[in-house]
This record gives sequence, C-alpha cells and structure tokens, in this order.
Amino acid sequence: MGSSPTCGTTRQDARIQSCTALKQARTVHTSQVAPRTTAPPSLTIDDLSVLLPSWRMHLRARNLAAGTISSYMTVGTTLLDWLREQGMPTAVTAVHREHLEAFLASLSERVSAATVAKHYRSMQQLFRFLVDDGELTINPMERMRAPVVPVQPPDVFADEEVERLVATTKGQSFENRRDAALIRFLDDTGGRAAELIGLTLEDIDHNIAVAHVLGKGRRRRAVPYGPKTADALRRYLRARTQHPQAALPYLWLGKKGKLTESGLRQMLERRGKDAGVSNVYPHRFRHTFAHNWLLNGGQEQDLMRLAGWNSPQMVGRYGASAAQERALEAHRRMNLGNRL
Repeated sequence: MGSSPTCGTTRQDARIQSCTALKQARTVHTSQVAPRTTAPPSLTIDDLSVLLPSWRMHLRARNLAAGTISSYMTVGTTLLDWLREQGMPTAVTAVHREHLEAFLASLSERVSAATVAKHYRSMQQLFRFLVDDGELTINPMERMRAPVVPVQPPDVFADEEVERLVATTKGQSFENRRDAALIRFLDDTGGRAAELIGLTLEDIDHNIAVAHVLGKGRRRRAVPYGPKTADALRRYLRARTQHPQAALPYLWLGKKGKLTESGLRQMLERRGKDAGVSNVYPHRFRHTFAHNWLLNGGQEQDLMRLAGWNSPQMVGRYGASAAQERALEAHRRMNLGNRL
C-alpha cells in the first residue's frame, strides 16, 4: 500500500497539487466549508433567505412600483448568492461591514460604477428595513460610504440622428404611424419607457396636448408635447382604430395586444439599424431631452418637474452633457476679454 503524499514531496506534479489544495483547505474557516458527509444546517429565522420574502411583503405594503420591488429583490438575491458562494455567513446578525464591502468590491470587477452604486443604495434599504423590523440592532452599513461614481456625460442624440430615425417611419402602415408617434413622443417628452408603455387612451388630453404618466413611486405628473408630436399621435390613433385589438384601453399596441417595453426596445433597435444610428434605446431620448432643455436655457426646477425627479442631483447628472456647451456659450456672451 502506498503512503499518502506529504507536503515535502515534490516528485510528482499530482502530489504538489494535492499539497497545495490541502494547505488552502486548512486556511478556510470551518464555518465556511462543511464536510460533504454532513447534512446542510437548517436555516435560522434570521437567515437572509428567510427575511428576503418578508422584505418583499414590506415593499409591496408600501405600494412601490413592481419594477422597483423587482430591482430591490434582485440585489438582495444577488447578495445572498454571493455570500453563499464565498462561504460567508447569511444570518443577518453575522453579516458585517467587511462582508458587504467585499461584495461591492467583487461587483466592481465586472459591472459599471453606476451599477455598484445602485446595489449599494438597494442594500441600504434592505438593512434599514432589518433594523426597523427588529432583526438587527446595529446596521452594518452605518459607517459605509457610497461608492464613487465618476461623472460621465450621458450619451445623447444629435438632431440629425433623430431626424433619420423619424425618416424610417414614412408610410401609412400601422407600424410606421405608431413608430413615428413613439419616436416623437420619446424625443419631445423625455419620458421613461415604463411611463410611455403604461399610458392608456384616457391618459391623453388632446385639447391641451398633455399626457398624464405614472412615474416612479407611483407619482402621476403631466407631460406636455408639441404640435408635431400631436400630429403624429393623431395619425397613429386613426390607424389604431383598424387594429384587431383596438378595444383595449392601452395607447400603444403591438401585433398581439399591448406593446411591451421589450417590444419598444426591439422597435428602436430596428429603426436605428435602418437609419444607420447606433445605440438607439429609450433612455437615450431622456438624456437628450434633458441635454436640449438645459442647452436652450430651460430652468432646472422646470426640468425636474417635467422629468419626474425629486433630487437636483439627477439634473446635474443628466445635464452634464450640456454643461460644457453652456459654459462656452456663457463665456462668449460675457466677452470678458474685451473689458480691458
């Protein structure tokens, strides 16, 4: 019978690898790796997997939007899965600041800084809930600082790019008239995709050219639109009367019924390909709307109300692309060099 390899043996690569694995296993805390012959321990009532469904119920009780709840739960589940993969504790009383910082650090290796910051904010909501609900006496995020997100000007459309997109919708077919109205509506209002798709026929006030959208936090606001958008919308609604699902209350229809966000994105990608315009997606119109509003001297408070923002930080973020152009124009107007 051969003896087991020892760590001092270097004759064969297999023995070297065995020794390396043995040393690594010895450095892992016993609570992190359970023997294969041992049954997994039963979950405690303070385990994150037990508390996440309770958090979902709490979020639903607050009447948050379904998309917001889904986003929060995705972050909570991602954190739980990562803790398990790393052999870290999942009982919330054993989750400490260093665990959460390690999670965010691992995220930063594969996603953008903005996405890491989004996870941080969602985790803040989770652990505040756990404290308020009495599951924790100390919030492990209390002394954590938010990840730094470099300010980058958002991507915006040039006017001629939007014109090329609209040009692809020429024709009297239902799809052409719908897509023309959609593109103009996105460009004219800067509305979110979910707000746009959620519109019903009753949400449009044609007399004053205003759409009443349901925004984040289930807050309703009035969104005005201009004459060209009104014309495109009128032509679409005329074509809509011939749609097999015209009796549905939703404003925007697809082939089989209500147009979905996925259908909207696919349409924009298709129109972008036809127009030779890259990176055509709904939120880019929102960036462009904020950019053009500020570039043309619009007030930030008015932009906040039209866009449905509660924080001026969002104005700064979305308006970053126009800041340099506004600064240059202000310098030209002041003409400081000629004062001497």
